[in-house]
Amino acid sequence: MQLGDPGSQAISAWQSHAESAQAWLARHCETAPQPGGARITEGVVLWQHGQEAWLPVALWPSSGDGQELLELADNVRQAGRGLVSQLADGVLGIGYPVEDLTDEASSSAVGVGLLGAVALRVSLPAAQRDDAQAQSSLMPLMQRLEEGVAVLQRDTLQRYHRDSRQRQQALSRHLDLLAAVLAENRFNAASMQLVTRLASQLSCERVSLGWRRGSRCRVVQVSHSAQFNRKMNRIRATEAAMDECLDQRASVAMPPPDDDVDQVYAHRVVLAHRELLTMSGLQASLSVACLDDGKTLGGVTLERDTPFSASEITELESLMALVTRALEEKRLNDRALPIKLVAALGNQIKRLLGPGYLGYKLAGLLLVGAVSFAALATGPEQVAADATLESLQQQVLAAPFRGYIDNALVRPGDTVELGQPLAEMDTRELVLEQLQWQSELAKLARQEQQQRAAGDRAAVNVIGAQQDQAQARLELVESRLARASLVAPFAGRVVSGDLTQRLGGVVEQGEELFRLSPLDAYRIELEVPEGRIDAIAEGQQGELVLAAMTGERFNFEVERLTPQTRSADGSSRFVVEASLESNGRELRPGMQGVGRIEVGEARLISIWTRELVDWLRLTLWRWWG
Repeated sequence: MQLGDPGSQAISAWQSHAESAQAWLARHCETAPQPGGARITEGVVLWQHGQEAWLPVALWPSSGDGQELLELADNVRQAGRGLVSQLADGVLGIGYPVEDLTDEASSSAVGVGLLGAVALRVSLPAAQRDDAQAQSSLMPLMQRLEEGVAVLQRDTLQRYHRDSRQRQQALSRHLDLLAAVLAENRFNAASMQLVTRLASQLSCERVSLGWRRGSRCRVVQVSHSAQFNRKMNRIRATEAAMDECLDQRASVAMPPPDDDVDQVYAHRVVLAHRELLTMSGLQASLSVACLDDGKTLGGVTLERDTPFSASEITELESLMALVTRALEEKRLNDRALPIKLVAALGNQIKRLLGPGYLGYKLAGLLLVGAVSFAALATGPEQVAADATLESLQQQVLAAPFRGYIDNALVRPGDTVELGQPLAEMDTRELVLEQLQWQSELAKLARQEQQQRAAGDRAAVNVIGAQQDQAQARLELVESRLARASLVAPFAGRVVSGDLTQRLGGVVEQGEELFRLSPLDAYRIELEVPEGRIDAIAEGQQGELVLAAMTGERFNFEVERLTPQTRSADGSSRFVVEASLESNGRELRPGMQGVGRIEVGEARLISIWTRELVDWLRLTLWRWWG
């Protein structure tokens, strides 16, 4: 029986049914009544094996043929009731089904099933071969057969409940032990729980647990021993016994179990186990492999004075199948973090280079190809920077004198032509002042004529000075009147200055009223990251994509690297000015976008990893210099 063979329990149950059926058939046939000289000469029992197969399990006497009775038993099985058949002259066959009374059969939707069928050969004397006498002779035999089958069904039912109770008890022990192992957080504590409980449940002198390291198994825990010396001869012998078990991938028992009907354990190599028993002085040893998904992880060796039975070996195999995975997970979790990293890397390498994992290998090939291409191919290297569109120049229109706003003709965003009026100042006071100074000049002119006629040169000189003063005042007033209407100095767009809300309001001389920018003269302010400013130089070309026009690109040229810096998102950025090549589109100052400056050719892998490499260099310099 191989380790973990799922059919071992079925084979054992089948053998048990066969032995029970053979004993029952012999007892029934030998003690059956002989009414009127009729007697049972032969009998067979047909039993279910698996789901579909039906096989003979008992024959009485052992020298009989039973072929005709097997056919009768098969007919009984198919009919599901007792049958009587004429086999030969004076020979009758009687059969009766054996019903399955277990809980599994009674709870099925079909109803009560069958376990088997019994067929007997009855020989009648010559005097009872007519129908009436044969029927009177068969009635006691059929009644006896029905009662005997009831006894067989009862024995089968008792055996079923006994086996179920044993399985439940074994399962309960397994669950208790598994719960004790899972309750521990560390591998050493969990393995100590395992070996100690196994020693107690199986009455063992010593239980040793070994785990595979490389090609050999190493003892990691011994029952009732907190510490042990690995150099002890007994520990080495135990490890050799575990290796012997793992090499055969099967449980090894010394001596072989007495109930090993198929002599499975008798053909195993037991040299190391025999040497272990010689060294320990005990009578029996058993090694069971710890398997997880078909992989041998370790083994457990038990030593005691009484031999192990096949049922105990099977129970221990199923128990270790449950516990192994939990122990391995705890062992892996107990490893140090560097060891975990190395192990994970090793597993990935095994998947990449070992058999299987086709998708993993294809992904690895694609990754290697991509890295090779990036290391060999070159491409244009670009520096990305946030960009803001600014006017190349802006003209400020201020209030020419202190006065009041009479009319506002434009608002911010309006496009104006050269000489187009923008706003008008209130000129009523200036007109009155103009008339005043004109009247003053006329009066002074008359006074000058009178004094010149009188020949008073000194008075003429004084009046001439007063005339110059009045003329200057008049020219000043006329100049203000000429500037009372604000006009555009060039064709452009009004950037700021909304006077519609200040009509009639007073403005001071020199106060800013409007700000104008040209229509097609723009510059770009690029905020270049500090780490890439060394790659920027005047004359480099680039492209700009504005947030308002993402589908269009604008060409520009770097003109000036300024010492001005700006901080954003915790990093410093240098301001670089660039000139925008006009393409006829109507742009607006203040638009933002992203600009890319071409700084030359470089390998793709250096372009993609430049920021990471720079960060690593700074980090290494910070910590190690």
